[in-house]
Amino acid sequence: MKKKKNIRRVLSLVIIAACCGLIFMQLKSNKEETKKIAELANIKGQYYPVKALIIEPTNPNAKITTTGFLQSETDLNLISETQGRIIAVYKEKGDYVNKGDIIAKVDDELLRAQLNATKAAYEQLEKEVARFTKLVEENAVTSQKLEEIQLNLETTKAKYVSAKKQLEDTNIKAPINGFIESDNIEVGQFIGGGAVICNIIDAKNLTLKLDISEQDYANIKLGQTVDITSSVFPNQTFRGTISYIGKKAGYGNSFSAEIKLANTNDNLLKAGMFVTASISLQSETTGIFVPRRAIVGSLKDASVYVINDNKSILKKVITGNTIDGQVQIVEGLKDGDSVIVEGNYNIYDQADVKVMNL
Repeated sequence: MKKKKNIRRVLSLVIIAACCGLIFMQLKSNKEETKKIAELANIKGQYYPVKALIIEPTNPNAKITTTGFLQSETDLNLISETQGRIIAVYKEKGDYVNKGDIIAKVDDELLRAQLNATKAAYEQLEKEVARFTKLVEENAVTSQKLEEIQLNLETTKAKYVSAKKQLEDTNIKAPINGFIESDNIEVGQFIGGGAVICNIIDAKNLTLKLDISEQDYANIKLGQTVDITSSVFPNQTFRGTISYIGKKAGYGNSFSAEIKLANTNDNLLKAGMFVTASISLQSETTGIFVPRRAIVGSLKDASVYVINDNKSILKKVITGNTIDGQVQIVEGLKDGDSVIVEGNYNIYDQADVKVMNL
């Protein structure tokens, strides 16, 4: 029984190998036959139908479209620099604040008393320094005593400045202009240093972060205008400008870029909205461009077919930037050349061709 199974397995492998061999021979035969037909076509005076493009200097203008989510240019948590009990809340979630507005007030009774005491001690030491300076000049006391008082004055001054700062910190102020997105305090609550008071976002200045391909990288520039659209407002176009272009390629050979846009007066756009950005790609110099499909081989080792006396001539070319499917030809073509853009993969060098509408 096992012997029969082994025989069947061997026969199956032989059949599969035979089929693969037949397919390979058939493909090879088809390739040789195609070549023979092409050669025969030339002998009989037949031709290959192609579509061609007459080369002339152009300045391609295209657009790239990409999507992303809007972000607030500034989005921060306001951190308390003091500790104590909240005695007043002046601004709440949803309120707009200007930089310097007082959002909340912490009980300052103890800190104010400490400041007054430190201030009084500081002022008294200033008088002592002045008095002992005069006594030293009169040789009534030694300079060592004056130095001790001066050192004490400096120490007390540092305490006074610190107490003054602590008292100021009981007025919790907005560090930026923006909207309070969330708050975490209420009257009577005790907070410690480092506690998050609220989250403030700048809704007027928004940012859109994008990834730009290496093909498009050379055709965008800082300060360039960008059209921003949103499905929420289908009949409106917002304007932004490119504010940052990365200097190093990241994942997928793409470059990071940022677009800044000022919101409308009524703040229609919101952070987190999904939007579409359209960036015009304008080549800075006029040059020779051909469709990507006209290139035979890779862009690094590119060739094209040009037509000369109804024959296809394979020419090596050097490529430059690619803009919206148009490849710049830096070297190898000239104004007036007729380049085959369709049918070029069915022909060979010196083949008879005829330009037709394919």
